[in-house]
Parts: sequence; C-alpha cells; structure tokens
Amino acid sequence: MSDEEIRAETDRIAAQYASAMAHCQTLQGNDRDICTEDAKGSQRVARAERDAKLLGDADHNYQVRVARADADYRVAKERCNEMRGDAIGICKADAAAAYRKAQQDAQIKQVEMPPATSNDQPLTPLPPTRNTMPLAHPDR
Repeated sequence: MSDEEIRAETDRIAAQYASAMAHCQTLQGNDRDICTEDAKGSQRVARAERDAKLLGDADHNYQVRVARADADYRVAKERCNEMRGDAIGICKADAAAAYRKAQQDAQIKQVEMPPATSNDQPLTPLPPTRNTMPLAHPDR
C-alpha cells in the first residue's frame, strides 16, 4: 500500500468511528454502552485489518482474529448487563468461554499458517536418460 492509501484507509476508519459514536450518542442507557463498545471494537478490528493488509504476515493476521474476539467479548459482556439475577453470571461466563475459544482458535490458525515467503529453490528438471540396454531384435 502506498502512503496515500494508508492515509485514506486511516481517515476512513476514523470517519466510520466518528459516525458510529455520533449514532451512539442518540441512544440511552445500556443500548448506548453496547453501541459504544461495538464502535470501539469495530475501530480496533479495522486498524488491525489495515495493518495486516499493509504487512501481510501471520502475526498481523493473528492480531486481527484477536481483535475480533476481544470486540465480540466486550459487546457480549455489555449485553449481559441487560439481564437480571443469575442470568447475568451465566451470560458473562458464556461470553468468557466464547472469548477463550476464539483466542485458542486464533492461536491454532497462527500455527497452521504457512510461511509468507519461501526460500526454496525451484526444482530443476532431470536430464533425459538414454536407455543403455540393447533392444531385442526378433530376427537374431
């Protein structure tokens, strides 16, 4: 990516975040908190995706997956605040379990990723071989 494309992408992320936060300001109570966490998470994921696109290595792809997991977890925890009684604890435990699973999946995919570049040399074709065995002639 060129410097102009990076700046344009950064500006797009900032504009998207500002727009989402402006929308969140129109909401009340827990809906506002959920919206705010969603906007912040989207911004973090977009930044991680920009960095992954820019550098394109396995570590940055891992960071994108972790940012998504973190954003989902924060939103899920805010959604749990709408519940009452024992449901809050169960909801937060489920959110934490989903977050741990997403982190483990991200680590597994990081290990499974092939290397970005290879230093292997291309295979050279073998020279043609000549058959050194005499052919059998039926008239002999």
